[in-house]
Amino acid sequence: MAKDAIGLVKDAEAKAKALLQDAIQAAKKSKQETEILAEKEYVKIISEAQEEAESIRNKAKEEGESIAGPIIDKGLKEAQTLRDISSKNMDSAVNIIIERVVNANGNS
Repeated sequence: MAKDAIGLVKDAEAKAKALLQDAIQAAKKSKQETEILAEKEYVKIISEAQEEAESIRNKAKEEGESIAGPIIDKGLKEAQTLRDISSKNMDSAVNIIIERVVNANGNS
């Protein structure tokens, strides 16, 4: 009877050892699968974040260009106006100088 009890204990220990080994293997496999899934999810999240960042950058660029466009146009118009004024003033100044030179030399 003691022999039977010892045999049962040994069988139970062997089964427990086998169960423990199976659990360790299952845990390792589960860990590997989880790491693979985590890596895939990480790559997916990074990719989505990069796409979103690119979209935000493009939207900001378009917005900036739409704001800057009218300002640039206004600046170009003002610059042309200043150039036109300068030409008119230049012509006027040249005419004044010519009149003074002609009048000064004409009277002498």
